[in-house]
Amino acid sequence: MLQRGRRLSVYQRPPSNSDILFEADYSHDLSSTTCETCETCDGQKRVRRTPREFDGPEIHYGLIASGDRVVKSTVKRGEIIRNVGDVLCFEIEAAGLMSEFRCIVVRGISDYADSHKNDDWQHYAAATAAACTKELLAYIDPKPAPVSALSADAASNHDSAAAGHVFHGKGIQNSGSGSFSVGNDLNIY
Repeated sequence: MLQRGRRLSVYQRPPSNSDILFEADYSHDLSSTTCETCETCDGQKRVRRTPREFDGPEIHYGLIASGDRVVKSTVKRGEIIRNVGDVLCFEIEAAGLMSEFRCIVVRGISDYADSHKNDDWQHYAAATAAACTKELLAYIDPKPAPVSALSADAASNHDSAAAGHVFHGKGIQNSGSGSFSVGNDLNIY
């Protein structure tokens, strides 16, 4: 993708040193109006982590918390995790979408849902999610599932919009209550 043009260079993986995680009880230094890179934040409050062995993207499977507001507070993040369970990431775009029809959400995770919001990783995360989605779609049969394979509700309503697709393959996502895990040869509705 990156070889197709200079404009796509924004989708390159940012340098590892821009991936900064601060201690949960340390809030962003709001005194600096120009701080976009946390240069004025206390470096002693950075969480020291072992460097990753592999610089490429990693795929995680887990619960996605979907809501109507950006989470930029470690207090709020912790509260949600305590109430909902072990949340992999927070997102707002799919919240309304998922209430209208069943779907799989593939997210590119770009920040830590804290006050040190770092936009450096957004483009890379989007490109990575797009690549994962493209790979996922290679395993989905594009033919609608037969009515006999639909859930009892969908079959009784004869709702053609509820017709799903048959997934042939392994893996994918457990996105929590109200959603599903895709495993071997399951139907997606």
